[in-house]
Amino acid sequence: MNNRKKEKAELSENNNLQPHYWRSLAELHNDPNFKEASRHEFLEGVTNDFHPSQLPSFSRRKFLALLGASAALAAAGCSDYHDKGEIVPYTSKPEEILPGKANYYASSARDGSGILIKTREGRPIKVDGNSDHPVNRGKVSAQVQADILNLYDSSRIKNPLKRRAGNAFTETSWKDVDNEIIKELSNAGGKEIAIITKRIISPATKKVLDGFAQKYPGSKVYSYELFSNVIRNKAWQKCYSSSQYPLIKWDEAKIIISLDADFLGTDGDRIENSRLFAIGRDVKNLNKFNRLYTIEGNMSITGMNSDYRIRLRPDAQLELIMGIINELGYGANSVKLNDVIRKYSLPGKTISLLLDDVRKNKGKAIFYAGRTLPESIHIAVNYLNEKIGAVYLYRTDAANVELIPLSDDSDWQQLIDKMNNSRVAATIHFDSNPVYHLPKDLGYENALLKVSTVISLTETENESSVKANYTLPINHPFEAWGDVKIRTGFYSLQQPVIAPIFNTRQKEAVLLTWLSGNPDSYNDSLYHQYLRNHWQNEIYPTISSVLDFKQFWYGALHDGIVLSKDKPIQHGSINSDILKSKQPEETSTDRFIISLRESYNVGDGQFAGNGWLQELPHPVSKITWDNYAALSAVSAERIGVKNDDLIEINIDGRKLELPIFIQPGAADDTITIELGFGRKSAGVVGTEVGFNANVLLSKNDGISKWIYSASSVQKVKGRYNLVTAQEHHAFDNELLKDIAQNRGIIREGTVEQYKKNPRFLHEKEKHELHSFYTTFEYTGVKWGMAIDLNKCLGCGDCIIACGSENNIPVVGKDQVAKGREMHWLRIDRYYSGSPEEPVVSNQPMLCQHCDQAPCENVCPVTATTHSPDGLNQMVYNRCVGTRYCSNNCPYKVRRFNFFNFRDHFKSGYQEDSLFSLIYNPEVTVRSRGVMEKCTFCIQRIAEARQEAINENRSLKGSDVKTACQDACPTNAIVFGDMNDKESELTKFRNHELGYYLLEETNSRPNVTYIAKLRNTHPEKA
Repeated sequence: MNNRKKEKAELSENNNLQPHYWRSLAELHNDPNFKEASRHEFLEGVTNDFHPSQLPSFSRRKFLALLGASAALAAAGCSDYHDKGEIVPYTSKPEEILPGKANYYASSARDGSGILIKTREGRPIKVDGNSDHPVNRGKVSAQVQADILNLYDSSRIKNPLKRRAGNAFTETSWKDVDNEIIKELSNAGGKEIAIITKRIISPATKKVLDGFAQKYPGSKVYSYELFSNVIRNKAWQKCYSSSQYPLIKWDEAKIIISLDADFLGTDGDRIENSRLFAIGRDVKNLNKFNRLYTIEGNMSITGMNSDYRIRLRPDAQLELIMGIINELGYGANSVKLNDVIRKYSLPGKTISLLLDDVRKNKGKAIFYAGRTLPESIHIAVNYLNEKIGAVYLYRTDAANVELIPLSDDSDWQQLIDKMNNSRVAATIHFDSNPVYHLPKDLGYENALLKVSTVISLTETENESSVKANYTLPINHPFEAWGDVKIRTGFYSLQQPVIAPIFNTRQKEAVLLTWLSGNPDSYNDSLYHQYLRNHWQNEIYPTISSVLDFKQFWYGALHDGIVLSKDKPIQHGSINSDILKSKQPEETSTDRFIISLRESYNVGDGQFAGNGWLQELPHPVSKITWDNYAALSAVSAERIGVKNDDLIEINIDGRKLELPIFIQPGAADDTITIELGFGRKSAGVVGTEVGFNANVLLSKNDGISKWIYSASSVQKVKGRYNLVTAQEHHAFDNELLKDIAQNRGIIREGTVEQYKKNPRFLHEKEKHELHSFYTTFEYTGVKWGMAIDLNKCLGCGDCIIACGSENNIPVVGKDQVAKGREMHWLRIDRYYSGSPEEPVVSNQPMLCQHCDQAPCENVCPVTATTHSPDGLNQMVYNRCVGTRYCSNNCPYKVRRFNFFNFRDHFKSGYQEDSLFSLIYNPEVTVRSRGVMEKCTFCIQRIAEARQEAINENRSLKGSDVKTACQDACPTNAIVFGDMNDKESELTKFRNHELGYYLLEETNSRPNVTYIAKLRNTHPEKA
């Protein structure tokens, strides 16, 4: 047998022993198009439109010089801002702003997260978490990080706008606007002034609204969120007579059963949830390793990370819970668990294991129902948790705070009736977009026509502002003052880090001006003084601080948070009769269930205009720049559709056409759609991206506010191209087919397996690695990274952090389709098992900084080199674009600038002079025609090295944190010095579960992966 045949035979033998990993159904079923694409280094067409003659005529040096000059000029325009107000930096004094030296300011994000904003020469360039914040503890979501892009969005409204004859908007002055609106409000008479806002989390803002109502007695505040805990809280109120569902001790739970609750993705405070959950996934403490069961209708981040996953449509989950209650002996109802298992073809053995785990872990097991599920399920889950002792996992040290309750359905109906009957004098959209968010059949958009004065306070044009008489531009949060109260036990502050870029105003200051009745009362510090007085008179006295107020105020700004003495209200005992009237209704399996969910990337649509988030691959499907109808292969066959076919969904006359995506692991007869897309007015980037599934919402609840039974689902003519960032980075080719399992790219085991044999991962390894290169001795610091796959959730927060830190451009949907996205870091998602019951494995993939890097040998101009401290480097000015290095890289982590994407995307959207202010000056802004990749944030290493020199000490590995490491909510990424024997990195590199990718190629990577352990039962293993 020759070597080639012998190798194929060995690979075939391995296939019988290891799971078959696949990234998509096309790969699983050996689709000819996928096989053909996998033979080529680049997708077909990826090298089109590229010719040396089309390169820019001016040099990179000239380009960077011009860019630097424009950035310096723009920064100089706001350089005097630090003489205004009290801007207190987190790490250094504000009056000592040194060129080339970053300053950090503590503040708060839109969602209340504590953040640190990095500024250079007066311009914010990066957002990280504030480690002092009790909730997010130094970590923030992708949306919070990406919000800095909204600050420099050229689509922001720059001056007040007034609708003239012919419905055209023209610019006007703030003074004219204030005069006219104050007159309108004063003449409201007995009519209502409706203020429409999203959830209020600022005590000072609430005080402004209260003061506004006193000035104008007809005022009423209506607040909403597209997704909220309203159902969960109502169920809790009925069970315990207290208003807020408690926080969960995820770190103490041994057994977690999640019912359509994506608590690691979108449900609740996912940053805190993820951190606490990951504490129970520590390979150094196996005795506290938690076990996660997920019961859901569609694959989610939580489902991807579960040990056991059960597919079940949302409307059937009440039957399952009632059956479990009966089986555990905690209630008498008509539901028999075995009947439910047979009816929905559920895995009886898995449910038996679940029941056994609950019995054995009383007080350490908890059921958690998703916020979109109907109230009856939440009540049943609350009852069950009471019986199994899950109340011990409810936190008593802190609770969520609701400053203004969200308006209920009757409030909205009364408002619409008043508007239609001309009993509303003015409607103020207070940084909200109700025309887009509220159910269409509520009739809000049409009712606006009956209101004589409609005012929108917004940063960018939206669906509500285009219906207004006045559109008034407001400050971005990074230009604004504020405070936040989202939990008991502390307050947090928000402070501006840059003067308003445009002729915008703080939204609260706009109301204060109208409240005063005098347009001349406005000044730049109006709300700043109001906020400070509010704290001095109402918050400072409750703190019992030993400092005088001025010192206290500066300290609060410095830290970003202030601890308070308020305590949560403890819930009482449960209403023992709560389940007596709760019997599940018979579900109809002949109709599709439509489940509407919040977008992982753009949220409720607020971030639809953010290119970073639109281009971030969906954590499950890896689709970018779109939403879609996710359904199972069985459901697709039932309708007669394939990927990218269009379907029409009809729910009681509310219709929507959109493309389908066959999602492995989706429950049959269930269609899941993410909201937040299909915006008609969302700036240059977000307008007309995706499909507006909000039209399926109704003022009349279906199964719940977000779950409906479809009247019909049918295929319609046409197709729509959904673009995925997954398959075109396949490792496969004809020689190395099924490389994921055969080359050990994904290595996994079970907790029990590891307990019995800690060396199981390496038992069969027999690598005899020879090299004709002389081994280089690294005598000083040698940089390396470890990634714990037990803690990586696949969320993608690290991708946004990397892009923000390293000036990575947005390329657009058309370029992603050609495999040209520029992300230096990606999250590879592999499936194993069947399309119906897939097991998911996630793996962050970046440059491995190999000691014997294949890319370095083939570069004809020595553009890729190796540093004395172990970094694989790219010298952009040498690169001539041969792409030999990318061809030779076995990890496919190098990116090539086929275009100057900053100029190509959206007609030069990223070439706008304002956009250039976002760039990190420590990282080269790459022009067309060069290769780029992860650098282990070499600019941060250089900064730490300089600090060490200034302090006359040696550089340590712990001095540097990479951007991805900073952002990871679960601390799955560790970076440091491999030569430091006491470092955490070294311990991971020597861990029994540590392994290197494609080790047999002898590339000697410096990234270690910690193999994932699944906490399954021995019989399952």
